[in-house]
Amino acid sequence: MAEELLTLKQVFSELNTQVAHAGGNNAFARLHGRNKGTISNWTNCNREVSNSCLDALGLERVEMFRRKKPIASGRGKNG
Repeated sequence: MAEELLTLKQVFSELNTQVAHAGGNNAFARLHGRNKGTISNWTNCNREVSNSCLDALGLERVEMFRRKKPIASGRGKNG
């Protein structure tokens, strides 16, 4: 996969960087047509990362999967 995947911590870091670059929560809110309270909740991690937050950051949510670790012998599932 060529695209860079970000952790949630990196997403919040990007948010705070963009908010600071815009001139603060109020300026970022005006720039993206959002309520300043919503921006404050995002920057303080009081709200989950919504699609509108991701849109403002130019990001998209992707889903990934990985293989489970094998179950140790003698500890199989019932059923």
